[in-house]
Amino acid sequence: MKIDIGELEFIDERLREMAIEVEERFGEKTVTSLFRINDKGVHGQLPLRGIDLRCRTRRHGEEVERWVNERWSYDKKRPKMKFCLFHSVGEGYHLHLQVHPGTMRRG
Repeated sequence: MKIDIGELEFIDERLREMAIEVEERFGEKTVTSLFRINDKGVHGQLPLRGIDLRCRTRRHGEEVERWVNERWSYDKKRPKMKFCLFHSVGEGYHLHLQVHPGTMRRG
């Protein structure tokens, strides 16, 4: 089943905006995780503050990660934190998009 992220109102609007921009720029992505019941992190918050997208290659993942983080600041009080993380948690590469109340578009 295809998920239209743009129509999911329970997603933080900044997160939804960036996920749509990623799809417009890099093509449709498979959503591998949205809301997780009893998750104490961004996947358990409402509005939803975390989305995982499948990414098959390191080169593509690093390109998306760089592009997103050039456009968004996760939290100006914690400049080392990223809006987009490309990584593997043992089940393959994925892109993790996350927002914080301090997340803002750069420039």
